[in-house]
Amino acid sequence: MNRLSAVLIILLSIGCNKSTLDLSTIDFSQPASKYLKDISPSKGEIQYGHWELVKNNSAEDDLELKLVGKEEVSKVYHINDPSDKSQFSFFGYPSIGMMGIEIVEYQNKIAFYSIYPEGSKTSEILLKLKQKLGEPSGVVLDTLGKTNILLSPILKTLPKDDITYFTDEYDDQQVSFPEHYIWKRNGMICQFTLLQGSEVVSSKIVAIDIKAFKDRIIFGYHVPDKDPILGRFLN
Repeated sequence: MNRLSAVLIILLSIGCNKSTLDLSTIDFSQPASKYLKDISPSKGEIQYGHWELVKNNSAEDDLELKLVGKEEVSKVYHINDPSDKSQFSFFGYPSIGMMGIEIVEYQNKIAFYSIYPEGSKTSEILLKLKQKLGEPSGVVLDTLGKTNILLSPILKTLPKDDITYFTDEYDDQQVSFPEHYIWKRNGMICQFTLLQGSEVVSSKIVAIDIKAFKDRIIFGYHVPDKDPILGRFLN
């Protein structure tokens, strides 16, 4: 083997042995560098300021979402490439192929992540979350008619104790179940959201630092006090 061949083999070996990160293992009190320094893409986008709804100059009544100010500095990772996504998991389960992963670093800590884990493992993921975090701090319920085609996979996915059957005022049979499970622990909020489907029920997992939430640095979480799902867990 000549020297060039040996160098090529070493480079290929390095490229094939990327570090991986199971998001469920993150200790949010630790520096972000502990988890992200060896993960590519290593270069996130620096974001200055926080999100606010401001008046659109071209239309008096319209509001638009803009970054305002320069005081808050964060780093946002949008992970969409399949090769990059393969480095991340949740409880060891990979993310759904078509959905991206987002991670936000703020004040040298991981302040936010969102991931859509493999749909066929939804019940196992919920069970593991309950084992790790205990009983939820709260749930947000949804209701479907007993004959709705979306109900069957939900009944196969969720624990029986989390499901309630009742008859509404029109004498129709209904089924109530948690659409969101929410845990508030150590300054963080963890949210498990059930994503309904006719065959497979998948989920979205979000973890958000309460201070980052209040500081409005996370896109899509820019009105914390009025957030219809998570707002009540701020205090």
